[in-house]
Amino acid sequence: MLPGYYFPNEAAEPLLWHPVLFAYTLLISGADLLILASLAYLFGSLRRAIPLMTMLGIGFFAVVLLGPLADLRSAHRAPLILTSAHIAPTPTNPGLSLIALQTYAWVIALVLSIGFAVLMFSYYSHQASLTATGVRKTVYQLFSLGIITPEKYRRAKLAAKAIAVAMLPPLTLWGIYPASMLLTQTWNPVWRGWPLLPVIYFADTFVVATAVFIFVYYIWKLKALERDTLLPILKIHAAGSFSVAALTGLQVAFWWLSSPFMAEMVTPLLPLMYAVIGLLLLSFFLSLLSIRYLQANIAVSLVALAGTLTNKWNILINGQLISKTGLAFLELELHGPWVLETVAPVAAGIALFILLSIVFPLGEGA
Repeated sequence: MLPGYYFPNEAAEPLLWHPVLFAYTLLISGADLLILASLAYLFGSLRRAIPLMTMLGIGFFAVVLLGPLADLRSAHRAPLILTSAHIAPTPTNPGLSLIALQTYAWVIALVLSIGFAVLMFSYYSHQASLTATGVRKTVYQLFSLGIITPEKYRRAKLAAKAIAVAMLPPLTLWGIYPASMLLTQTWNPVWRGWPLLPVIYFADTFVVATAVFIFVYYIWKLKALERDTLLPILKIHAAGSFSVAALTGLQVAFWWLSSPFMAEMVTPLLPLMYAVIGLLLLSFFLSLLSIRYLQANIAVSLVALAGTLTNKWNILINGQLISKTGLAFLELELHGPWVLETVAPVAAGIALFILLSIVFPLGEGA
């Protein structure tokens, strides 16, 4: 055991989730995009959407570990999260480290996702190598994995389906990870008294994933939007938006009915919760409108992202500003270049997605 090396959820004192961690909870939507891509591949649906979902998901999910590493007390010792993870209890650190467990789940999920993507694009990579030159030709030949005939590609698709099944458990672990971390912070009276928080957060992350997909797809296709691609995503998004709005309303009602003290304690959170309900209901109705008028889907995405950003900020940041006694609402103090720290992880995910979109043919059906 090296002195000074431990994770926040192994300590008794609280951890303030600063905006950098707020940003990385947005990147976890990459896991949900990969879940949607793997399920669609297994059931033979959303064929035109799978390539974009996969690469967008990998782009976000590949940088998501920046969040858990930011949790470390000693950032320069971050590699120890992989080499000396606290999975089993020890006399010095009793209990289980969620961050360490999720790190291994991240490695497994990312490797499987990359394998899934390469197999899915293998035959298309071979076809691209026939017309490419120079470095691009070499890259495409590498990613083709020697799959140069339709017969070999059919066998590769069976392997891709097996990997798609194996991806689901570790990706699901990441889908529920933020809410799990919140529930372990028992010092926080708001999170402790928020029974619907896990399901709200999980549904909220799916809303982010579908909203990001709709936004990127709109920018990519502009006026050449494909109804067969967008309609299933809009329906999933509509269901997610309505679910988060309804669950948030139920949570407010629960606080009102549970006890006068609880209702008074969460009063500072209620204005933004009402805003979240309104924005996500609006996104729900816009989704229904977009099923008929596809060009309206950009409004669906922007309204949903505004609602989910507000929801996550209210849960993660404002939720910690209520004192341990529940009798006071503290003032938020942010130090250093917190805006840059917030934007940087998301920018890294976007940059990786752009790189992947250059290498792989996103317009091809899976």
